[in-house]
Amino acid sequence: MPDDTAPSGVGGVLLTLVETTHRVRTEQALRASEERYQLALEAASGVGAWDWDIAADKLYADAHYARFHNIAPERAAAGVPFAEVAAAVHPDDYDRIVASGRSALKTTGEFFEEYRLIQAGGAVKWVQVRGRVYRDDTGWAVRHRGVMVDITERRRIEAALAAAEANLRIAVDAAGLGRWDHNPSTGARFWDERCRRIFGLPDDAENSFDTFERFVHPDDRLGLMEAVAAATDPAGPGIINREYRIHRGGDGAVRWIETVGRAFFEEGRCVRFVGFASDVTERKEAAARMALQDATLALAVDAANVGTWDYDPRDDALVWSERCYAMFGVPPGAPVALCDFYAALHPDDREATRAAFAAAMDPSVRGDFDVEHRTIGHEDGGERWIAAKGRAFFDEADRPLRVLGATVDITERKRAELHLRLMVNELNHRVKNSLATIQAIAAQTFHAARSLPEAQEAFSARIISLAEAHDILTRENWEGADLEDVLERLRTLHGAPGRFAFSGPPVRLSPRMALSLSMALHELGTNAAKYGALSVPSGQVRIDWTVTPGPEAARLALTWTESGGPPVTPPTRRGFGSRLIERGLTSELSGEARIDFAPQGVVCRIEAGLDG
Repeated sequence: MPDDTAPSGVGGVLLTLVETTHRVRTEQALRASEERYQLALEAASGVGAWDWDIAADKLYADAHYARFHNIAPERAAAGVPFAEVAAAVHPDDYDRIVASGRSALKTTGEFFEEYRLIQAGGAVKWVQVRGRVYRDDTGWAVRHRGVMVDITERRRIEAALAAAEANLRIAVDAAGLGRWDHNPSTGARFWDERCRRIFGLPDDAENSFDTFERFVHPDDRLGLMEAVAAATDPAGPGIINREYRIHRGGDGAVRWIETVGRAFFEEGRCVRFVGFASDVTERKEAAARMALQDATLALAVDAANVGTWDYDPRDDALVWSERCYAMFGVPPGAPVALCDFYAALHPDDREATRAAFAAAMDPSVRGDFDVEHRTIGHEDGGERWIAAKGRAFFDEADRPLRVLGATVDITERKRAELHLRLMVNELNHRVKNSLATIQAIAAQTFHAARSLPEAQEAFSARIISLAEAHDILTRENWEGADLEDVLERLRTLHGAPGRFAFSGPPVRLSPRMALSLSMALHELGTNAAKYGALSVPSGQVRIDWTVTPGPEAARLALTWTESGGPPVTPPTRRGFGSRLIERGLTSELSGEARIDFAPQGVVCRIEAGLDG
């Protein structure tokens, strides 16, 4: 610093220090956000992201997105024309997707669609795509960013998988500082070379207060002037720390400025106001991009039902997101440690999960933590299936510093897979039983003692009866049927208003019992329509039943009584229908059935256990 009174003409040296704490913390937050984002993508298993530079027709995508569109990941990272991406869209969906995309570019700015992609091997995958159009100050669409989620599994087993995020990378450059020094009492102003460059003020231009005021953005001018006035007021704080915008001289670009300064006073007046200015435009833009990334990440987390966690092995601190708390059945905000995590695991999965986590923190292995395990809720006791992925990070001495990870609740997927297996097994069992029943019906119906037309008629009627019983069970997923439903089917096939009378309590039949009883009642109804009470207008059938407790299970006692029909003559031989009732029910249901050919009308008594 010049000083005319000093012998050397130099009064001293002014050194400046730049505090970069805010910038470093911002960069650290960005890196952590990107790590969480990448892990969420991997945990979501099928989420891909893209960023389309519309003007340059360059679409940048991650590996997931690239593979789904039959593009090499390294080419997608470097950018490919949009036409290459569109080539994978299913022909039946192409026109719709193109129309929706054009609408987003021209009007709404939002893009949300589900469509199919044809893979290189010919397989078809369903994806859900959500994107947003970003425009410049003139309203032109310049970027189109979004995420893609593989919903093929959801389409197949109708389980929701959720959503997606844009893959954004944010970089922050260090901000340069410019020094300013003002004397409000004399009007003297000094800006160093960097400060002039920040504001775009040429070296030979006048540095007046009016010039500075013209640089400030109109929307920020009043607030900044009030802050300067407060800082230079002896009764004020004496300091200023403010961010504002300027229109930079020369090119008119809008830049964000952060200024920090201090006022010095003598005899109640400000005699010096000195400080630093820095261009923080990149930091502001980075913060805006980070907010966008966090919002996009939240969208992907919601869509894919992803929870995140962060473990610090140095102090055994485990941090869960709200979704993680819900997945483990722990109240939100409750302190948790690694031992709590292990305690919440199903005993059969605990050791395998512990071994996988130890391997992830072993510097000689450095494997990703990738397991599927069950948890037992601490509060609700509920069992849930969880897919967990994580990665350990090490210091220079190969000591684990932290383990970041994400979890997905896959309980519904596991239940759907189990239900599908059970349904296939049940279907195989039912088909075999049905074929055996049809084979037995055919063998007994088409015997030599009956003409072919009669046999065909009887066979068709019995198959219809079997089909009717199957319809009742199918409506209730083969979990059983109500006795009244079986009887109503009988009334529909053989009766008319007033021909049937039913009396008894509600009874739930097992699938096996419903089939056997339906066949037996059909045989009784068919015989009654041909020869018995239902063959004349005045005839009637009454069905009564009761349920009584048994040593192992309740037992059903059902009585079929015909009245008002022609006199009954006992048959000289027992046909298949009688054998089906008396012998079939006895063997199938461990019960008993007897047919009494009384002159006034046939009476059939059936007794069987309700457990089938």
